[in-house]
Amino acid sequence: MHLKEVLTTRVRQGLKTRALKSPWTYRLLRTATRRSQFPLEATRQMVLYALRETERAFAGNNPVVWTSAFFPTEIAHALGFVVFSPEVASALLASLGLAEECLDAAERTWYGRDLCSFHRCAIGATLMGYFPPPTALLASGHLCDGAPKAFEAISRVTGAPMFFLDVPRDNSPEANAYVAAQLEDIGRRMAAVAGKKWDPARVSDAVKASEAFRQAALAANRARTAVCDIRGGDMLNYVYLLFVGQGDPEAGRIYATLARELAEHRCKHQEDKRPRLLWLHLKPYFDPFLLDYLEVTRGAAIVVDEMNHIYWPPLDTAPPLDALARKVLAHYAYHTTSARAAVLARLARTHRVDGVIQFVHWGCRATSGTLNLLMRLLRREGLPFLALHGDCIDRRDYAPEQLRTRLDAFLELLGSQTEVV
Repeated sequence: MHLKEVLTTRVRQGLKTRALKSPWTYRLLRTATRRSQFPLEATRQMVLYALRETERAFAGNNPVVWTSAFFPTEIAHALGFVVFSPEVASALLASLGLAEECLDAAERTWYGRDLCSFHRCAIGATLMGYFPPPTALLASGHLCDGAPKAFEAISRVTGAPMFFLDVPRDNSPEANAYVAAQLEDIGRRMAAVAGKKWDPARVSDAVKASEAFRQAALAANRARTAVCDIRGGDMLNYVYLLFVGQGDPEAGRIYATLARELAEHRCKHQEDKRPRLLWLHLKPYFDPFLLDYLEVTRGAAIVVDEMNHIYWPPLDTAPPLDALARKVLAHYAYHTTSARAAVLARLARTHRVDGVIQFVHWGCRATSGTLNLLMRLLRREGLPFLALHGDCIDRRDYAPEQLRTRLDAFLELLGSQTEVV
């Protein structure tokens, strides 16, 4: 049986019977993972890591913290918390065909369909008791307006305290000091909730592990420039490690394996005629059709994606909390659209990109609100730009034939650098 079939069957049964607390479930899934074929050994290691962390979260022997995307998880790892991303878990539920009932559960309690489906699915899964109970929740205020509000709702349902990181838009010394002070306060309060001691030495160790992660991820991204036979759609799955693994040495080791393997898959021939693409945002998780069609049927290559871009400076040149604050404040997309466009244009030049595709996730105000301006700015740089509108989690209103038609037109026009509106 294919790993996905085992996962779907076992997870569906586990959610219904609460068998996800049983170690036998994870033994079965680990065995299936080891016996399954993966395009990269690093991907197998990442799946095994995810199984280990999920087992720890459901076992109830360790404090569990739910984190939103872009929150610096080094704080949680320093305190020995199990880091759980409800947004990543929602993507997994969608890929296994289990998201719709969670979306329905949220909508029955008046969470509207105009909200981000990652968060609606997470709220629904929480209401149904599908996720491991949190000891605490961590959300940051930058890049995503929906997560803090969703986490507030989840906090009310679960009774777990929520800690909010307020992130200024200016990257000034005063802003850095403000964020660093918040991180220390949040860390101390989390330690008190879990009955642990706040230990600056462990924070330093977590930041060192995070810097090793950063270096390995940079090496992997450099290797992707010349990779021929590894799909960019598969690389998007490594967002999981970016969201939950920074600060954990094991996540850095997995990324180091990835970098080595990508270097071994470099093109053996000089002329690769495939269209080279920069992918923005995420992908539909409930159906692999879109990226299968793009990369397999049409033979295009996603050689770089925005979510895996390492944008922050080295973490070993400042005190640990100051370094984490600099990392939080460094995200280019939290500033002007012009700043984001400049970074993306540099990525496109570095990776010799022929065109840009953005998957515009319904419900994401941050990406859809700036779409037209970003499109104009990148076209000024000579980059053809295609916007594909859809949803990452909710398959209702899914129109694959429309997406295919748009992709066909864009790929045919890439050679002449003609814009697609």
